[in-house]
Amino acid sequence: MSRATSMATNLAVAVATTAVGCMLVISLAPSHPESGKSWRPDGNPVAATSGHAGSAARAATSALGATAAGPEDEQFASPPTGRIVVTAPAPGVDYKANGSFTVAWKNSTGEQVDIWLYAETGQGAERVAVVVPRAGDGPTGEALVTLPNVPPGPRYFLEVATAGDGAVRGVSRTFAITA
Repeated sequence: MSRATSMATNLAVAVATTAVGCMLVISLAPSHPESGKSWRPDGNPVAATSGHAGSAARAATSALGATAAGPEDEQFASPPTGRIVVTAPAPGVDYKANGSFTVAWKNSTGEQVDIWLYAETGQGAERVAVVVPRAGDGPTGEALVTLPNVPPGPRYFLEVATAGDGAVRGVSRTFAITA
C-alpha cells in the first residue's frame, strides 16, 4: 500500500473515531521495516494508539492491526463474543406508557447487559432511554421494565446489549405503547 493511501486510511479512521466521541492518536509507521521498531516480526506495521478504551477505540485499533502494549492490554481486549436472544415480551401485546412488564433473554456472552427502549421512526430506529442498566450476566435473565412517559405509538422495541459497549445485542419484537 502506498504511503499516501496508508495516511488517508489512518486519517479516515481517526476522523470516524473522534466523531463518536472518543480521542484516538495514530502514529504512522515508517514505510520500510528495517527503519524502525514499528513493525511486527511477521512484517506487518503496528500503529501506536492511545485514547478511550471504548468500543470505537477497539474497533479502530483492530482495523489498523494494532496491538496494545503495557498495562492497558485489557483495555483493548477483544469485545465479548456470544449471542443475546430476547425471549419476552411476547409479540402482539400492547403496553401503557409508565407501565411495567417483564423482559427475558438468553445470554451466552457472560457479560452484564443494559436494556434500552427504541422507537422506530420513518428514518430508522431512535434510542429513547435505558430502562434497565447493568442487568445480570447469567445464561438466562429476566428484568422488570418500567416504560418512561413516551408518546403512544405502534413501533417500539427493546434492545438487550452487553453493558457499556453494546458489542453484542439482541432485540425484542415490536410492540405498541398506548396512552
